[in-house]
Amino acid sequence: MQAKTIKNLVVTNLLILIPFVLYGIFKNGYLLYEHHLINFWLIFKPLYLVIIAFLVKLMGDLFSYHKFKIDYNLLCLILVALIMPYNINLLVFFMSLIILYPLSNLVNRYGNINKVCLIYLVIILINSIFTNFTYESLLESSHTFSFTYFDLLLGRSVGGISSTCILASLIIYPYLTFSIYYKKEIPLTINITYLGLMFIYYLVTQNSASLLNSDLIFASILICPLPEYSPTNRLGKIIYGVIIGFLAFLIAIFFNSTISIYLATLVTSLLLNFLIWGENQHKKLAKRA
Repeated sequence: MQAKTIKNLVVTNLLILIPFVLYGIFKNGYLLYEHHLINFWLIFKPLYLVIIAFLVKLMGDLFSYHKFKIDYNLLCLILVALIMPYNINLLVFFMSLIILYPLSNLVNRYGNINKVCLIYLVIILINSIFTNFTYESLLESSHTFSFTYFDLLLGRSVGGISSTCILASLIIYPYLTFSIYYKKEIPLTINITYLGLMFIYYLVTQNSASLLNSDLIFASILICPLPEYSPTNRLGKIIYGVIIGFLAFLIAIFFNSTISIYLATLVTSLLLNFLIWGENQHKKLAKRA
């Protein structure tokens, strides 16, 4: 893919993300300010996270290339900012990105591992070990809510600071499918697999807590199909999506529904690298024979 094409695709995706940031400012900024839980400046915390991600990318590019590059690394870092939990400390996020961004680039020299999920999960792990970490915002932790399915569609759920609006994710999916470079099969197979299994689980247990998973829908549409970390052929994309959906289901019911899609995607991208490595080794041995 040519650099100009990549730049256009990245810019398009960044523009698509603007409504998510605005909704994050409303849900995890204005509503908290209205309830006197934060001061005025913290209304814009979702935007601050995006700015931090941009600054880390800028510093990395100036150090490595002496110029700023609009590429998939920029999109990945902005996506990390959108899926961070509300309670992430801004300084911790900045320092984590400074360390993890170059490390993730180093890791990807040896295999295409989904950078968004890798950075996100390491930050979550560090915060879980060293802080009293929770996914809930100040409003969600201080009030008891009983959300309807319509509320969940509008984004009133626990999840990423700017990624909970399911309706927005569903609206942008048809738009993305018009691009020949977008891997539309991956979100479909992930959600069909996950929802199918979760519906069976609901019939057996009557537990519908993880049925509508905003992070899963957001990530399946915007993170899982990232070109560098997913298969290119149609069958591979379908298998890739099914595996992610299946693993996300297991992680959601046995561990944590919020991180289920990110952990499932990371594991699947690792498996994909082993399969590709095995295939390449087989081809090398066949040539020698």
